[in-house]
Formats: sequence, structure tokens, C-alpha cells
Amino acid sequence: MDEENYISSNVDEGYSPEAIANMENALEEFAVSLLEIKPEDANIAVFRGLKLTIQGRPRRLAELGNVESPDDPMKIELMIYNKEQIEKVLEFIKQNGFPAKNEPGSQFIHIRVPKPSRMQLEELGDEVIRRTNSATTRLMKIKTNTGLRIRAAMEKEYIDQRISGIALKKIDNALERITKEMKIIGIIKRKAILGSFFKTIERDDADLVKVINKRVKLEKDRIAKENELKIQKEALENESQNKDDKDTNHLNNNTPQIGIEQNISTNN
Repeated sequence: MDEENYISSNVDEGYSPEAIANMENALEEFAVSLLEIKPEDANIAVFRGLKLTIQGRPRRLAELGNVESPDDPMKIELMIYNKEQIEKVLEFIKQNGFPAKNEPGSQFIHIRVPKPSRMQLEELGDEVIRRTNSATTRLMKIKTNTGLRIRAAMEKEYIDQRISGIALKKIDNALERITKEMKIIGIIKRKAILGSFFKTIERDDADLVKVINKRVKLEKDRIAKENELKIQKEALENESQNKDDKDTNHLNNNTPQIGIEQNISTNN
């Protein structure tokens, strides 16, 4: 506890706050980068990459028409620029395993995208791993660069050894915490992509899965507790309201009787 207070004490150095802020930014950028990896996009990427030979020249479908998925990512609308190429493009798409149709007189070819295969999903999972490793390497570079700056500052006597030690310890703690969080985010993304096909691959996957499961359980328990307290609060409010209503009714029922008794006394 004394060491923790010592490390977290306010010392005159700006190296660790800058490094930690850069690491936090790297974590946020990594999480955002994973949003663009979507299982439903796997076959769409394959579709966009198909090449059809037109006049002896290989052309991507995206070069021959406008590719859009306005309503459903699993349904593509391809508007062919040149009407004379519609039949050839339609037949080519079908031959490559994409169910497609074209209404007579229309420039649109409607394509239904099959669900991604297990192999495609695993490729996406591998891409998540690559991005995770790249992001954690970026954290190490931040630590290394800051360490070099701290060493140079010591040599020039801008800071002493005590402050240097505190700064490096803070950076090490942040590196460990943020690296772990990056890996957890990566595993959560892989589980979302692979579903029942998910399996532990990296060395610390199994341990981090336990951490994730524990977090999920704690979150469920928290929500359940909040709902329980909400129900209890509503029950108490209803009970209080019913009591107030009964008191009001009782008062209203007794008031006329008091008035009648007063009238009888006056008449007598």
C-alpha cells in the first residue's frame, strides 16, 4: 500500500501522463478499427474482387457498375453502366456462386450474398488477431520512446533518478493494464465473429476468456440487482400511494358525518 501511494503521488514529471494518454488513444483507435470488421462483409469483399474479362481486359465488377447494399448487407444492387454488358455480367456472377437476377429492361442486377463460410469467418478472426498484435506493439513503442526520453532527461539532469523511477513504474503499470484490455477487446470481437466456431489460439486467450466471463457475470448480477431494487422501490411507492388513498377516502367518508352531527346539535 505504501509503495502504491508512493508511485501514485504527485511528482514533477510530464513523461508518464503523456505516455499513458498516448496508450489510451491507441486503445480507443484499436477498438474503433475493429468496428469495420463485419462477418456479413466477407462475401461482399469477395464479390467486389471478382474480375470479368471485357474486351480482353480484366475488370472488377465495381468498375463495371455501381455496387450498393441500401437495405440489407446480404443483398447487393449492381447498376451496370453499359446495358450491353448486363447479360454477360449476370452470367458471370451466377457462375461464381452468387444467386442473381435481372428484370427485363432494368440496368440493375440483384444479387443475394451467401452467408460467410467457416473459413471466411476464421480469416476475419485472424485479421482481428493481427490488428491486436499490431496495437499492442504500438503500446510497446510508446513505452520505449518515452523511456529513451526519460533517460536523456536524466543524463541532462532535468530529472533525478527518483522521479525517473516513478515515471517508468507508472508507464509499466499502464502498459500492462491497457495491453490486457486490448487483448480482451480482441477476443470479444473474435467471439462475436466466430460464434460457435470460436476457439482459443493465443497463449493467454484461455485466461482472458475467464476474465471476460467473470465480467459478463458481474454485469448480469448488477443488472439483476438494479431491477430488483427498482421493483422494490415501485412496490414501496405503490404501497405508500395506496395508504394515502385509503387515508383520503377515510377522511372523505368521515367528513359528512361530522357535518350532520353539527347540524343536529344546532337544531336541538
